[in-house]
Amino acid sequence: MKNNFLKDRPELRKMIRIAEIVVVTVLAAYAAFIYRELKILRAAPVILPSYWFNVTSGLDQAQVERVLARGSWVSKGVPPETLHTSTIECVKARMQCMESSSVVALTEGGLLESMPSLFDVETWSESQILTKTDVQPCAIRTLVLDIVHKQAQNVVTPKPGNKSCRTGVIGEQVFQLEAGHNFRAAAQGR
Repeated sequence: MKNNFLKDRPELRKMIRIAEIVVVTVLAAYAAFIYRELKILRAAPVILPSYWFNVTSGLDQAQVERVLARGSWVSKGVPPETLHTSTIECVKARMQCMESSSVVALTEGGLLESMPSLFDVETWSESQILTKTDVQPCAIRTLVLDIVHKQAQNVVTPKPGNKSCRTGVIGEQVFQLEAGHNFRAAAQGR
């Protein structure tokens, strides 16, 4: 079928054709940009919180009475398979640390799990808090809070003798509590 649209004005037809090509090119570039952003969002589907570490002293300002920390657990050298963010509150009067964690499993299609953990404190000094081990079905965890440098660590070792666990923990792994954007950068680099 022959197109007779503006057959007597070929210059206008040419300008319309060029405009169509420009619009299609701009839309294709925009689609590529959106695809790139979507790929980044799929690598880390949620925005993780910033890092903070707060120390509260008693009335005499000499003794640390409470420590609060929040951030995302990041391990150097281990590719992230989960987005794991935590809030930790340690109270000296009870000699306990309560960790509230939220985990999004990337390999499980974005499964969200929230879990509290209660740690008894083994030692509490003015420079460090060390918890007793938390024995879980497949791993053993210990929290270390460095009050001087305002850092929190999660030391995880596989539970010996349990062959039924399909955990990625091989040997001792140390996770550092950091800002969420550090985890996002690690997730995008994998």
